[in-house]
Amino acid sequence: MKKLLLTAVALSVLGALLLPRLLPQQTGSESAQRSAPAVRTQRLEPQAFESRLVFNGTLLAEQSLTIHSELTGKVAAIHFRDGQDVAAGELLLEIEDDELQAELRSISEQLDFATTNAERLQNLFTRGSVTANERDDAVSQRDVLRAEAARLQARLDKSRIRAPFDGTLGLRHVSLGELIEANTPITTLHSLDRLQVDFSVPERYGSRIAPGMRLALGVAGQQREFAAVVRAVDPQVELNTRTLIVRADVDNRERHLMPGNYARVEMVNRQEDALVVPSIAVLQSLDAISVFTVEDGKAVRHEVETGQRTRNSIEILRGLEAGAEVITSGIQNVREGQPVEVQPRGTLS
Repeated sequence: MKKLLLTAVALSVLGALLLPRLLPQQTGSESAQRSAPAVRTQRLEPQAFESRLVFNGTLLAEQSLTIHSELTGKVAAIHFRDGQDVAAGELLLEIEDDELQAELRSISEQLDFATTNAERLQNLFTRGSVTANERDDAVSQRDVLRAEAARLQARLDKSRIRAPFDGTLGLRHVSLGELIEANTPITTLHSLDRLQVDFSVPERYGSRIAPGMRLALGVAGQQREFAAVVRAVDPQVELNTRTLIVRADVDNRERHLMPGNYARVEMVNRQEDALVVPSIAVLQSLDAISVFTVEDGKAVRHEVETGQRTRNSIEILRGLEAGAEVITSGIQNVREGQPVEVQPRGTLS
């Protein structure tokens, strides 16, 4: 029994050694061809590409301020209603000015006397009857009183609060007879016929936005879209967010929009010479975004920077050059530096 077992083992070893010589040999080229995955490619050529960039913005009034009093006093008269449209210079509110009026009358009387006295001394000085010092003292007194009268007149003007520009008033915050302090808010004033929308754009899209570009706005509660035109782009990138602030003008003569509205800003971006690949050709990992091309029969991986996306395509900003053969099918079987077999279009499932 022991001899039979040894004989069986010896025959097994001998068969293992002889079997490779008895089977037909594969050539190196046949082995490489069998391991090369079949792929399909697309030549990367510049083409027209239209995409939509969407940003979040806020509507602001072209001019907007809170109207304050610069004086302390009682409200003597209110000449406006909540939400009223006013013109620049229109009287809105008066503060009691009895004391200021009395002071101004007193100073005016003194100024009249000082002016007459200065003229008289000037004539006497011309005839040599008074000294230059006497003449100068009279002129100085007149000028001091003239400046005091101007100061009081300026305070009287501030007791009458007027609209600084055309616009629409907000709600009234004071009452008749109320004692208000300097800087007490009275109401707000907004110019509503023309609004502006401010929104942030990532710095990589900065070169695509320029003054005069047309945009579309969507606003909550409104079924229609509104047109906007880019006015200016901030020349400085925000360091914390790496974005640019863009400001666009919005016609609001129909008063459908209000300052403070959230706006969905949409920009149609069309390029005539963009490099675009099918979405399926782009591989994304935690480290990088990459695309495989075929060079000298082998797969070569390229890290790329992508731009806008559509349903089926992705724009390539950096990392590939025109003319590259991009692998678009069979990419799941491809590895860096691996030989590939490029199939005619339509032969891969």
